[in-house]
Amino acid sequence: MIKINEEIQLDFADVFLYPQYSEVVSRKLANTGTSVLGFINLEVPVCSANMDTITDGKMALAMYKAGAIGAIHRFTSIEDAVKEYRIVASEAGKCFVSVGVQADAMERTRALFDAGARYFIVDIAHGHSKMMKDMLGWMRDKYGKAIYIMAGNVATRLGAYDLFSWGANAVKIGIGPGGVCCTKNVTGVTRPQWSAIKDVCEAREDLCPLKQRHDWLVGKDFVFVADGGIREIGDIAKAVAAGADLVMMGKMLSTALETPGPRVNGKKIYRGMASKDSMLSIRDSSTLPTPEGISTIIDEKEEPVEEIIKRIRGGLQSSMSYSNASTIEQFKQHAMFGIRRR
Repeated sequence: MIKINEEIQLDFADVFLYPQYSEVVSRKLANTGTSVLGFINLEVPVCSANMDTITDGKMALAMYKAGAIGAIHRFTSIEDAVKEYRIVASEAGKCFVSVGVQADAMERTRALFDAGARYFIVDIAHGHSKMMKDMLGWMRDKYGKAIYIMAGNVATRLGAYDLFSWGANAVKIGIGPGGVCCTKNVTGVTRPQWSAIKDVCEAREDLCPLKQRHDWLVGKDFVFVADGGIREIGDIAKAVAAGADLVMMGKMLSTALETPGPRVNGKKIYRGMASKDSMLSIRDSSTLPTPEGISTIIDEKEEPVEEIIKRIRGGLQSSMSYSNASTIEQFKQHAMFGIRRR
């Protein structure tokens, strides 16, 4: 029998935030700060994506200085991954480092931990899988509460529940929403991102029994990260209002001067991590799976990431003021969504 979920599924473009009576007299009074990761206080709940044309050590450090956080990609050698992390650590900046689930994942984790890294991302396209379960189990057995783990990606409540129960502190939400991700085209598998965020984040209360069973759930428990599909600043506001604690993005940060990656005729290349070009950086061409990402050229002028984060913060502050919210938590409580009928 064919299974069909007949609930309406919505993307960012399908919803809008209602304006409400507000006592926030100036958007500048809206505080976008958060300590969602338990140990890291951020001025804005934004993380640069762990993509090879978005975040290396230089970019992660710039994100830290701008009041956000970066996630260093894993599409490089273990030795170079350690070097990139040390760029951030040299100025006492915190960042995430990425590992996978394949042959070198344990060696990469050990090397990064020995270098001082404590915030890890276990990064695979389909996070709700045995490979993820095994990797999280190994990391918890070896390092216990000494590390903080973000894991993903998932797009369902059950996926998030399992990742938290297997060892995650934070879970990335998003299967196929990114502009350079072709998973939805190649496989037919996806879920509209706004509905995925809202549905998964609403399961927060269902997760509470895990607190008594797992001692790694410290600080702010059950952090939800909206990953992908951000095309404009308003989408960040919609993701946060729908329940996300942190928003991870690539395209919006791709024009930052600090981003790594090749340039062609002075123009930046931006590519999905399942694109052929990215996979060739860590795989032999004879072992490549069918690509689920593309490469594209960024035409916009590059600028310091500090300026991009400043605009994001201003837009989020404005959105909060329209919802009579002076803090992120108030924003989540007060926000009211409408659906665009097409």
